[in-house]
Amino acid sequence: MPHDVPNLNPDLLQWLANDSYLLQLTLDTLPVPIFYKDIEGVYLGCNSAFESFIKLTREELIGKSVYELFDAELADVYQRADQALFDKPGVQIYEKEIKTREGDAVYARFHKTSFNDNQGKVAGLIGVIFDITEQKALEAQLTHHAIYDDLTQFYNRREGIAIGERLHHACSQQQGELGIILIDIDFFKQINDTYGHMTGDEALRHIATILKQQQDPQDVLMRWGGEEFVVLVNRSCGAEQSFETYLYNHAQAYCDAIRQNRFQVGDDVLEITFSCGLSIFTPGKHLNQMLHDADTALYRAKDAGRDNVSW
Repeated sequence: MPHDVPNLNPDLLQWLANDSYLLQLTLDTLPVPIFYKDIEGVYLGCNSAFESFIKLTREELIGKSVYELFDAELADVYQRADQALFDKPGVQIYEKEIKTREGDAVYARFHKTSFNDNQGKVAGLIGVIFDITEQKALEAQLTHHAIYDDLTQFYNRREGIAIGERLHHACSQQQGELGIILIDIDFFKQINDTYGHMTGDEALRHIATILKQQQDPQDVLMRWGGEEFVVLVNRSCGAEQSFETYLYNHAQAYCDAIRQNRFQVGDDVLEITFSCGLSIFTPGKHLNQMLHDADTALYRAKDAGRDNVSW
């Protein structure tokens, strides 16, 4: 519920001056930024933490509106939020990425409450700011780790399948064509056995870089596991070239690219090759079946001598 304070007329500041030393001392001991404004959005005061937060002294702040202190875009955000609280008094909580006066990005959570005069009219607001920049950064890291493979920065298997399901659904609604290229690095175990797993990881990063350079904008790259990758290839309907031909040529281009970009380990230069299995969407074929078909085709490519593409 809104809190009542003595009548602001003729001057709210006169009331705030009463016991101001104790009030200010109390506020300044709190480590979170606190500020308060009148109904016109003019700052009436703040604590030391707020001074540090906005890089202004209390004297520079008091008597100013947000439009006199911040850029117009951010001032508009603050003003709209304040007005929404005045229109619907009570408690308001929201999060916003803001820029400090030095231009640094800060993610802040605002907790604000309106207060009334003794006639029950909204007289202003009190706000508290929590800097949640580190929390948001941690959340972003956790989200990234949940979606991407740490080594290659491709989508991980779970996220890749989720994207594949969405693309598959679009194809089932006749909104495009979908194919799968399942890639296996030929004789990758020999790299690990000869040069060690750290070199094997570097080889995977090298391969990921080449794949990224070769991918079409609509390709979805995922690390399937170990030395296997999946490329989800989707294309709009209506192209002149058959999708089967397009998918085969696309897979061959990936193979050519990795073969032409050799991997150097000390004085050794290694030629890395791929075996690829292909499958395409047809009505009634689920994504799992497409992946199974691509896996079967991959074994055909290996049986045929590796470094090739097979259906």
